[in-house]
Amino acid sequence: MKVILLKDVRGIGQIHEVHSVSDGYAMNFLFPNKLAEAATPDKLAAFEAYREKEQAAQKERTDAAAAHIRALSGVILEIPARATEKGGLFKAIHESTVARALKEQKDANIEESQIFIQTPIKTVGEHAVELRSAEVRAKITVKVVPQN
Repeated sequence: MKVILLKDVRGIGQIHEVHSVSDGYAMNFLFPNKLAEAATPDKLAAFEAYREKEQAAQKERTDAAAAHIRALSGVILEIPARATEKGGLFKAIHESTVARALKEQKDANIEESQIFIQTPIKTVGEHAVELRSAEVRAKITVKVVPQN
């Protein structure tokens, strides 16, 4: 029997996938626990329409993220941080700090997962940081200045 999964089911598949399972398993476990529904032609057609709509929305989100990253290429962010007299930082600068600075200074919503720092920033000065999307990469400069 073909079923459309309504929730993730261990050993079978993930939500919104179509799978073939035995009739007994579907009738005695999946349907009573509302983990799946029968894959009738009407429901399969509705499922395919839903899937296409979700793929279009995902493509739109990906394109928007790529446009944001392209627009930020070459930007210089200034991040104040507590530092020693020799220029070492008390606390390293991580992706979350850079994401927060981008939001505050450039009004750009870039996720932490799209920010790549080669090594944690632990000194005052200018450091190269890369922003990545599925198809776009951009370099920005993070300028760490000592905080008074």
